[in-house]
Amino acid sequence: MSREQKFRAWNYQTGSFDYFGLKEGLTKLPLDFIDSEIQQYIGLKDKNGKEIYEGDLVNFSVNNTVELGDKDIMDYKNQDVHYSNEFCGFMFGVNGFTPLDKILMTSIEVVGNIFENES
Repeated sequence: MSREQKFRAWNYQTGSFDYFGLKEGLTKLPLDFIDSEIQQYIGLKDKNGKEIYEGDLVNFSVNNTVELGDKDIMDYKNQDVHYSNEFCGFMFGVNGFTPLDKILMTSIEVVGNIFENES
């Protein structure tokens, strides 16, 4: 089973996203992406069924509980989703990365993106 290959491109001129699949993206000319930033769908959806892309801002909880210790759940807000070349995968903010096996998957919620929520 293969993962869906979906992308979006933030168009700086229009201030909006264009969504497309891999085949559609391959047929576009490089000129179609001038003044755009392309981001990939990471293959996961948030707790509301929304697809998660690179550049999204997410809230989530992390389970840091140790086997014989107290329950330790930490909440994180407005963390960016990005690809890490070092770890060869998508990571969620928090000091550069948070491994997916520590994230409570039912807690992930997309709350914005890096383009429309810039400070």
